[in-house]
Amino acid sequence: MKTKSVLLIIVTVFFTAVLSNKNFAQESIDQKAKMLDLKLQLLDSKLELLDSKIKIWESKPAELDIRLDEIDDKIKTLNFDPAGVNLKFLEVESMIQELKEVKIPVIMPVPAIQEQEIEFYKDYKSAIMLNPVSLFEGTFHLSYERLLTENFSVSISALATYATEEGIAQYFFANQSFAYLDKASNSYENYQGESIAGTGVVLKGKNYLMANYKTRNKAPLGLYAAPQLMYRRVWITGETMEYIIEDDEWVEKVIKQKLNIGSAGVILGTKIPVMKVLVVDIFVGGNIRLSKYDDVSGLTKYKKWYNIDYSGVFPTAGIGIGILK
Repeated sequence: MKTKSVLLIIVTVFFTAVLSNKNFAQESIDQKAKMLDLKLQLLDSKLELLDSKIKIWESKPAELDIRLDEIDDKIKTLNFDPAGVNLKFLEVESMIQELKEVKIPVIMPVPAIQEQEIEFYKDYKSAIMLNPVSLFEGTFHLSYERLLTENFSVSISALATYATEEGIAQYFFANQSFAYLDKASNSYENYQGESIAGTGVVLKGKNYLMANYKTRNKAPLGLYAAPQLMYRRVWITGETMEYIIEDDEWVEKVIKQKLNIGSAGVILGTKIPVMKVLVVDIFVGGNIRLSKYDDVSGLTKYKKWYNIDYSGVFPTAGIGIGILK
């Protein structure tokens, strides 16, 4: 009985060991299979990376070939022959060598450089002007202007007047209305004028408005504003027919009037250079003028603005032509 029990125990232990070994072996095989699958997956990833690198390496030479073809096409479009250029250099060297042998100096052509003409602007300090419009009023109007600062000048003008029914001032003279005060009747009487003569002076202070701008003309040129004062002394000569009661006849009477004219005003003008030496002065403005005869108390009244003995406000305009110095 003891022997059978021992055998049964031994057989039981053997089968138990065999079964446990079988389970352990099965678990070991499963683990190895999983490890193998992981290694195969890593290998596939490495193969994919290798395939990508191979494709990149294959594409680089193709891009390089395309760039090289583009460069070749550009070189072909250029009219450049290296061999021809080298040949020209060799010809030039041979010619220079021949010239050295015959002792003829080599003169290299110097390209002509066109010099740009530089225009220099002269700084003028004075101007002498003549007013041609005044000639049609029988007045010779000559002025001298002197620059005191870079934008301010003083001008003084001399006036000399002589107008008659004939000559260049005949239109101005024909539109004048002459009248004298008859002391006997204390009334004004018209008479026929024969001549107007006199002298005068005009003073102006010109402020050049654009003188500080470098792109503009320097004074005495350009735009200016100027106050002005004028004084004239005029002699008017004429004649009329006067009835003498005692003699019962008409006799010719000579009329001589002395007229004083003073005016003040402001003008705006511009002086334009012509041919760098001549200058044209164009101006407009307004004045208030006061006229008075020596033998009459008070200023003249009821005169038209174009009369030489007009008193009141009137416009003025003119053109001057002169030279710069």
